[in-house]
Amino acid sequence: MCSINLYRDMRFRSFDSLKLFCIVSKNMSFTKAGDVLHLSRGAISYRISKLEDELGFKLFERRHTHINLTPQGKILWDASSRNFGQLETVISDLRSQSNDKLCVGAHSWFISRWLGPRLSDFTQNHPDIFLRLEPVNTLADLKNPMLDMTVFWCDAETGKRQGTFLYPSRTIPLANLKITKRAQKIGLEQIIIEVPLLPDASGMEGWKLWHALARIQYSPRHKPVHLPDANSRLQAVISGNGIALLDELAKPEIDANLLAPISGICLEGYDYYLIPSKSQRLSSAATCFEAWLRNQPF
Repeated sequence: MCSINLYRDMRFRSFDSLKLFCIVSKNMSFTKAGDVLHLSRGAISYRISKLEDELGFKLFERRHTHINLTPQGKILWDASSRNFGQLETVISDLRSQSNDKLCVGAHSWFISRWLGPRLSDFTQNHPDIFLRLEPVNTLADLKNPMLDMTVFWCDAETGKRQGTFLYPSRTIPLANLKITKRAQKIGLEQIIIEVPLLPDASGMEGWKLWHALARIQYSPRHKPVHLPDANSRLQAVISGNGIALLDELAKPEIDANLLAPISGICLEGYDYYLIPSKSQRLSSAATCFEAWLRNQPF
C-alpha cells in the first residue's frame, strides 16, 4: 500500500501568519508577541496552531512557562527571517529609486471620512506623484516599511515622541438615540455599566482616561468587543450594540439623528499626529503632501 503525503502538493499561502511566526520566534513568547502586535496571547496561540496545521508539522514545543522552537521551527525561522530581511532591503532600495511614489498610512476612519473625499485636490495639483493609501489602525502598523508617513490618532505622549501635531480631535462618547434616551433616564454612571463600551485603536486606554475625566470609577460590566476600525464601531453603535468614543468625523450621523452624545465630556489629549517613516529620509513627494495636509481646514 502506498502512503500519500497530503502536504507535498499544497501551495503555501499564509505569509501573514509566517510573519507572525517570525515575531513569536524573535521574542520566544506568545505574550510578548501579542504586545508587539496588540493581540491577545490566545489569538497569537490560535494563529500559530492554524499555521502548524497548514504546514503539517509543529513549530513550537509548548511548556507551562515558556516555549521552544522545534527542529523544524528552527529551520523555518532561520529561512523566513533571512528572506523577510532581504525583501525589506529590496523594497527599501526600490522605493529610494521612485521618489515620485508616496505611500501614506492613516486610520481607515480618517481615510473614508476625511482624506478620501479631499484627495482629488491633491492629485489634480500634483499629477506627477503616484499616491497610495494604506489602512493603519494600531501602533504596530506604523512599522510597515512601505509607509512614507502616517496620519495617526493617538495620545499626546505617543504623538509627540514619534511625530508632530497635525489636527485637533474632539472625541466624545456616542450612542444611538434609544441608548441616549435611556442614559437620560438612568444616569451616566449607570448607562456606561449597563451598555458595552467599545474599545478604540488604543484598546480601553481611551475609556479609562475618559472615566478619570468624568470622575467615574472604571468598572465596566461587559468584556470589550474588539472591532477592527472606527467604521465598524460606528455601525455597531448605530445598531445599538455599544457606546464608542468617536470624534467630529461622526457629525453626519449626529446631524441625521442616528447618534447622539451621552455626555459632553471630551477625551482630552488625543489628536491626529503626522508620523514620518523611521526607515528612510522624507522624499520630496512626502514633503509636498505634508504641506498640503497642513493647509487643509479640519
